[in-house]
Amino acid sequence: MAQAAAPNSCSFVTPAAWSAALSRPVTGGTVSVVNDPAATASSCIYQAGAMFITVQVNQLATAAAAQKEYAEQLDNSRTRDERDSQRTTLESGIGDGAFSSAVTNGTEVEFTAVRGLRVVSFGLVGTGASAVPHDRLRALMQSALDH
Repeated sequence: MAQAAAPNSCSFVTPAAWSAALSRPVTGGTVSVVNDPAATASSCIYQAGAMFITVQVNQLATAAAAQKEYAEQLDNSRTRDERDSQRTTLESGIGDGAFSSAVTNGTEVEFTAVRGLRVVSFGLVGTGASAVPHDRLRALMQSALDH
């Protein structure tokens, strides 16, 4: 099966959608793709004051490959729980599987989900990251998976 091209991760969540979720202006939307024709992932960077937001989308060739990538990311997150004072939580009802994680000092929040061929991840880093309402991040992830 042919490898899928990297998607435009900036098209999955707009600056306006981030602004609504964070209740403050969000700028940016710069896409980054590895300079490799075989790359299947891209990331997009936004900024909300001193907080940085990344959206990464990996479009894999098969659903099994996407599930494998998701499982590896979940395992990595659980490893960071033990090492980095982080808490990983499985999120029900989103895609084919999802989890979130938060560093206990409140400066980092991540959300990862898989649906079909795609693995989508959000990362919020900076003061106030943990203050973003969890239900808003869930809604953004569901919208991104529906993209």
